[in-house]
Amino acid sequence: MAWALKVYLGLAALSAPFWRRGLAQRVARGKEDPSRLGEREGKASQTRPDGRLIWVHALGLGEAAAMLVVIRAVQAARPGLGVILTTNTRTGTDGLARLGLPAGVIHQYAPMETPDAVERFLDHWRPEALVVAELDLWPLMLARTQRRGVPLVMVNALMTPRRFRNRRRMAPLMRAMLLMFSRMVVQERATATRLVILGAPEGQIQVGGILKAAASPLPDIPLDRARFAVAVGDRHVWLAAATEAGETETLLAAHRQIVAQRPGALMILAPRQLTDADCAAAAVVAAFGTCPRRSRDDVPGPENLVYLSDSVGEMGLWYRLAPVAFLGHSLSLAGRARLPGKNPFEAAALDVAILHGPDTSDFEESYAGLDAAGGARAVPDAAALAEAVMTVWSDRTLQQSMILAAGRVRDTHQGALKVTVDAVLSVLPAVDQTSGSNGS
Repeated sequence: MAWALKVYLGLAALSAPFWRRGLAQRVARGKEDPSRLGEREGKASQTRPDGRLIWVHALGLGEAAAMLVVIRAVQAARPGLGVILTTNTRTGTDGLARLGLPAGVIHQYAPMETPDAVERFLDHWRPEALVVAELDLWPLMLARTQRRGVPLVMVNALMTPRRFRNRRRMAPLMRAMLLMFSRMVVQERATATRLVILGAPEGQIQVGGILKAAASPLPDIPLDRARFAVAVGDRHVWLAAATEAGETETLLAAHRQIVAQRPGALMILAPRQLTDADCAAAAVVAAFGTCPRRSRDDVPGPENLVYLSDSVGEMGLWYRLAPVAFLGHSLSLAGRARLPGKNPFEAAALDVAILHGPDTSDFEESYAGLDAAGGARAVPDAAALAEAVMTVWSDRTLQQSMILAAGRVRDTHQGALKVTVDAVLSVLPAVDQTSGSNGS
């Protein structure tokens, strides 16, 4: 065993009190569900189903939503296969509840990174394989799972230059983790190169494309959409999706410019973190006097110029109501670290014209491809954003050309699903065609 992994595992064995204290603090901030803290200790809240089962782990809602299409395809190829899907964030869990899980899929919070919690989890669920989405790597979880002879597969991995610099600082530990994986499917060639530099065997890496581009469109809420459509009528609407707190003032400044030229125009503001909602509401009230909110089941009236979507898992509803969207976590903020960006293919899948800021680091390749094809536009500030929104409203030909171009870029990544599913199936025992049962 590599020395770095030995050191990490030794520290992890002593970390339970620190984990519990951190979880208690997250409960106080509303970031953990107190009724499900036992799952963090590895104590299952549901019974393991009979039969075969694999473990799929994703950080949050975006990663888990992309994995649902993979899970459905794997289950179609292996009928009766159960799946335990774990995530680490409460927003991800709440969003999955709204999306709905496929039959045979059970959600649990991931166990905390301590020996007792991970062993309890593994003892109960007894998975045949562990599939890790992207790069949410926990050394103890991986090591204890592999020690049981369970194959590990990494999928949809993306290592940006920033992440590469950070991971290189812990290169010995990264190498130890990467060597545990039987298969690795990455989004682009640069990630493959960076993983090899960190110690991954080149022969176990495959470039598959961007899995999030192959995900199914976000679900609709038809009754609510009909209710909002009546309330909005023929007003111009735009969406600010998955915004960061520091972007709110810029977005409201852009909307002031829009309203000056398009009286009655409506902005739907959807912060990425619900903990930012109250501050966003206060800023909206200061700028426009009123702030109807989704959490109160409000609908926008004629006097309301901004509507606050302080909800989880409803982005499919807002994309269907707004013909143009600014995707947040992408504006340059003075004195702040670069923002990671937001998956643009959710908007592309629902025929929305895409605008974004200049900082898209975690989705740099996606936005670069969309921008080059004319399927998205970068806007650096409030004035450029206001102008771009109004241009899309006014020019239906431009709007349609952006939608079609984004669709073509999305189509180029559809092969990512097959590559990913094949990688998962490759580590599962083959199906016995004569008896119809699974081989051992």
